[in-house]
Amino acid sequence: MMPSPMEKLAGLDELSPALKQVPIFVLFVLAAVMSAWISTLTVSSWPALTAGAVLVTVATVLAAFFTRPALARFASIVPALDFLAAGALRHGTGESQSIYASLVLLPVLWFASMNGRRYVGYAVAGAATAILVPFALGSTIGNNPNELLRGLYSMLIFALAAAVVNELARRARQKLTAAREQAATATEELSRAAQIQRFLLPRGAAPLPGYETAGACLPSKAVGGDFFDWYLIDGGLAFTLGDVMGKGAGAGMIAATTRAVIRSAKNSRDPVSAVALTADCFATDLDQASSFATLFHARLRAEDGRVLFADAGHGLTLLIRANRTWERLASRDLPVGLMPDTQWESHEILLNPGDMIVSFSDGILDLYDGTLAAISDVAQLALSASSARDVVDFVTAKATENSNPDDVTVLAIRREPLPS
Repeated sequence: MMPSPMEKLAGLDELSPALKQVPIFVLFVLAAVMSAWISTLTVSSWPALTAGAVLVTVATVLAAFFTRPALARFASIVPALDFLAAGALRHGTGESQSIYASLVLLPVLWFASMNGRRYVGYAVAGAATAILVPFALGSTIGNNPNELLRGLYSMLIFALAAAVVNELARRARQKLTAAREQAATATEELSRAAQIQRFLLPRGAAPLPGYETAGACLPSKAVGGDFFDWYLIDGGLAFTLGDVMGKGAGAGMIAATTRAVIRSAKNSRDPVSAVALTADCFATDLDQASSFATLFHARLRAEDGRVLFADAGHGLTLLIRANRTWERLASRDLPVGLMPDTQWESHEILLNPGDMIVSFSDGILDLYDGTLAAISDVAQLALSASSARDVVDFVTAKATENSNPDDVTVLAIRREPLPS
């Protein structure tokens, strides 16, 4: 979004003295060249013109020095010298005939845009100085009877311009400060939300003897719509990977709600119950959010590796066998929150010793070619891993090599092989 004129005025505070001075220096040089080479423009006093050139050059050199933060408080010297240079230029190019009186406007704006009403007075004093310089250099009222009146009238215009610019700059400065405070507050709140979202992820592996668990969630923004979760249940482990439509804080809030609802069905043996309960939440509490989520939710019985799972439109879960084969655990069921009265089915597999379940979000597909063909790449990566942690580390390393357009989440559950 383009900055408004008032924001540009406030932004003058942040320009270095050198950047403010360059236009004045260029226009002065242009005036000197035009006066020297255009026959209709007169040079009434070469010494005055030379003095003006020296003053503006000194001001430009000082502006470069005052760009340093330690010397910035002396920057007002630069426009003060410009006023003197402008007055010398007018005297050297014919005063009332001079076409360069408007050059005074630039140092006027420099002072007027500064923070404080007193700078309006400095701008007016500077403009008056520029008007009076020719008289100090030898001009008389007799030679230029209307010059003083012309100067006084111009000074009134400069004073009005300085007052208007100073007021606009003050208002713009207030708006800019408020906007920055709001942005800082929003950033802090977003950072806190990201921290809370990280706290909601499992900490460390699940304490389930005979099984390995590992997972990672890398949001593309501070807060993401992906999540993974696992928790102990009677006789085993429940685990979930979810992907809420969208990114950012809104998707993150829905993801946190989805996680909480699924956990509330902890005592149900059928994973479909948790999915259905989540669908009820989308249909009632989240009906205005116009969002949906894909879910893979499973319940593992530790004694024999029996896994019941429900897949709500996710389709990105692999069963990696110890014999180095793999299959995709997919279903035709729809995502949660997409259509009312959707039904889901429960599926069963057996996780044998050495087998592993790897579930991931579609952000991982973008680490390859972005199509479903990348599922084979993920499978080959999992086949080359010796543990659940290896799979997650491989994915995390690949994700951190790129700027990911989508959240990247992976969950791996492996049954430890029998001792040989």
